[in-house]
Amino acid sequence: MNGGERWVALVRGTDRPGTLTALTSVFSTRGVSFESLSTGAVDGDAGTIAVTFRASARRQQLLVRTVERLSVIRSVEVRSADDPAVRAAGVVRMPDGVGFTPPDDADVRWSGDASASQPVLVEGSLADVTTVIARAREQGAAMTATVIVGM
Repeated sequence: MNGGERWVALVRGTDRPGTLTALTSVFSTRGVSFESLSTGAVDGDAGTIAVTFRASARRQQLLVRTVERLSVIRSVEVRSADDPAVRAAGVVRMPDGVGFTPPDDADVRWSGDASASQPVLVEGSLADVTTVIARAREQGAAMTATVIVGM
């Protein structure tokens, strides 16, 4: 399912075989694809999985309730991807000699020199980081990446 609002879920699950499979199965059997999925470092016996996906508000609530019932899941926090509390980091590498700076309307921190063909870091809300990454791609970025860092 590609329609609906964009959501971000931070899922805290036990560090054992099958946790990620159980989570992905809930989404798969309900016809919802991930836009992105990343795992964080394990702290003690639990780790965090960040998932972005599109769904209606009703389907999102059903997914969260179902994931929360899994025995391997400790907690689920979900927010709209447009919520400024959803924080992200992005990496941009432009081709050699191509300068790039974030759009003025994007409230982000930016470090590095894009014109030197070196990776530069952009930090801010997911919405603003996504805007910056999209603009960099439009201007010929050789590499981009985005990671959810917290809510």
